Amino acid sequence: MKPELKTGDYVHVVATVDTKAAQGKILYVNPATSTLFSDAEPDPGVVLVVRDSTGKTLHEQAAVVRRSSCEHGQPSDTGLIQADVPKIKDMSSVALLVGDKEVSRYDAGAAPAAPRTATLGLGPPGSPDSTRRPLSVKELDGIAATPGVTYSVDVKPDTGAPWTTIAIGRPTPKVEFDRNQFPGARSATVRVTRTTGFDESVIAEDKLDL
Repeated sequence: MKPELKTGDYVHVVATVDTKAAQGKILYVNPATSTLFSDAEPDPGVVLVVRDSTGKTLHEQAAVVRRSSCEHGQPSDTGLIQADVPKIKDMSSVALLVGDKEVSRYDAGAAPAAPRTATLGLGPPGSPDSTRRPLSVKELDGIAATPGVTYSVDVKPDTGAPWTTIAIGRPTPKVEFDRNQFPGARSATVRVTRTTGFDESVIAEDKLDL
C-alpha cells in the first residue's frame, strides 16, 4: 500500500521504546493537521492510550515501532515511535503501554493566558564576535516553566527561504538566535507558538532586524 497523506485534527506523538526491557519515554506531543497512513505493521505489544481527566479511555491504538539498526539476523528491541492519534474532545493525557504496562505518560498542561500584546526582541550578543543573541518575548520574561506547556520558534528570513524551526519543545519562550543559520539575511519574521500538546496558539510574531 502506498503511503497516503490525510488531513484532519491529530496529535503527533514521538517516543522511544525498549520492548525487551518494557521501558519507554514519550518525548514530544504536538497538535498536527495531517497524518501519513501506510501499511506498516504495528506492534500489538506497544500501545498508545488517550484518556480524559478522569482516567477514562477515549482511544487506543497499537504503534508502529521503527526498530534500531542491529547485527544481521539479530532482532532489535529498541526503536522510535512517530504516531498520530486523533484529536478527541476532552482528551487530557496520552500514555505509552508496553506489554500492558504503562511506561510513560504525557499530561496536557494548562497554558497561562497569552499577553494581549507580545513584543519579540533580540538581546545583545554575549561577546563582540558572537553571532548568537537571546530571543525573548518581553511580556513573558521570567515566566516559570509549566508542566505540559512548551514553546516553539519558527523563522522566515528576508532572503525568500522558507520557514525554519529553530526551537521546539522548549519550557519557556526564551531561546538563542544564531544569525549564521540565515546567511545573507538582514531581517526575518519570527513566530513563537505555545502548545499544551493537544492545542497550540501563536503568541507572538514580528519582523526583526538581524
